[in-house]
Amino acid sequence: MSRIMASGLHPSRALPELASLDRIQDDCREARAEFRSRRLLDPLKDYNGVYPEAVEAATLVIDALDRLLVGPTPSSFSAIGQTMDLFGEANGADAGLLSAIVGHKLQFQALRALAAPPISEDDLDTLLDASVNKTAVRKHQALADEIGRLLLAALDPHRFPWVLQGRAPTETERHTAIMSTAVLISMNTVYTRRRSDERDQLEGRLEQLLIDKGYTRAPAPRGGIADVGMLPPRGVFMRQCKLGKHNADLVVMLWDGRLLAVECKASNSTVNGEKRLNKEVVADAGDWYEQFGRSNLVAAALRGVFKPAKVMEAQAQGVYLFWWHRIDALADFLDRAR
Repeated sequence: MSRIMASGLHPSRALPELASLDRIQDDCREARAEFRSRRLLDPLKDYNGVYPEAVEAATLVIDALDRLLVGPTPSSFSAIGQTMDLFGEANGADAGLLSAIVGHKLQFQALRALAAPPISEDDLDTLLDASVNKTAVRKHQALADEIGRLLLAALDPHRFPWVLQGRAPTETERHTAIMSTAVLISMNTVYTRRRSDERDQLEGRLEQLLIDKGYTRAPAPRGGIADVGMLPPRGVFMRQCKLGKHNADLVVMLWDGRLLAVECKASNSTVNGEKRLNKEVVADAGDWYEQFGRSNLVAAALRGVFKPAKVMEAQAQGVYLFWWHRIDALADFLDRAR
């Protein structure tokens, strides 16, 4: 789709800036520099913040292995100073304890991190062919037992050598297992938060800008916006709204009556940037223009690492560009689109 096709029905109306290749190259350099600055400082601060809680979660789960794992291993061993009958089919998993762990975010991560490599929530559901949640585990002993069997079968033999050997851990083994598991879940938590936080920060900054410009936020309709008759009134915007066949981060009804759909994309590499911008946003833009009309606008708010040629390509396919470090360009457009 060409730029003319995307906006040609109302050439007199205000349009966002069309960037030259030189401008895009400058923006990509500045966005990359801002990304590097954030990555050097923020992750360590976040990691140090979550690590103590991760240690507590790992300690609780590892000290309760005898109540969580189920399977055909030696029937008894002395654990943490006391002899217990463990891991037999007759014993089963402690469904109440397992339910509480599943309902606690970091403890659930610690539980899934017993495996080598750690098992994601989606993979756990798939492997068990069931939805693993607090209520389901508490009500269904069979599900709790299946979780116990799966975790024992996938247990990391390097972190937990004492389990398969049917003995109690040494203090050093226990300490090492707790610390290494805490590191795993701390890193995963920081990585997950980082991805969602960057998008949320970008969306939040755009939301505040819209409010500053006199726009009002409204809740997205249940089921989303299926056609033009369901679009919000002028001066109203929505976050996380299904628009046609795709989800839009921001749906804005400009004061001049046009729809502005905005996708917020944060990227940590040029490959990731191409996926987020050129494959996701461009595809959505084509469908939105087709369904809601080419007098409307689709934009991408960008932060992080993107390849200039790919950004230029997205712009040529009808996607307007706004950058985190130059958000005043969006403010200027909103002023003109009245």
